[in-house]
Amino acid sequence: METRSPTDPAAARRRLASLWRERGGATAVEMAFLLPVFFLFVFGIIEFARVVLTQTALQFASEAAARCAAISPSACTAPGGSSIDIPAYAASQTMGVSIPSTAFTYTQNANATANCTTSQNVGTGGAMVKANYAFDSIATQLVPLNVTLSACSYHP
Repeated sequence: METRSPTDPAAARRRLASLWRERGGATAVEMAFLLPVFFLFVFGIIEFARVVLTQTALQFASEAAARCAAISPSACTAPGGSSIDIPAYAASQTMGVSIPSTAFTYTQNANATANCTTSQNVGTGGAMVKANYAFDSIATQLVPLNVTLSACSYHP
């Protein structure tokens, strides 16, 4: 019986040819290539939805706090509080998102120069609530998204 050397070129070509025709691991290789791209898309969609949700919550809270401050300031208290606290009231109005009251600023008797849009003259005596919030991504390694969201509402 003749033994072949492991470095025999013909045997190496036959082994490579048989591996090339083998289809057993094709699915695993395809999955290894496509799974990271799929996860990137999924986490990107989730982070975009979180940004939109947070921006909507900021805008709603600013509008609710400005309306409350202009119409009935005594009703604008933080949950469980008894004193007027417009930023804390605004923070309590962010549904589904936890935003601290320090993200909100309140201007009493806001005039046209302090208004959200300075191009229009709305007079004096209104309430204005502005919000600035630094949004941080949950999956910073996959979706490096750090953006400052802002909202403003003026109620005459």
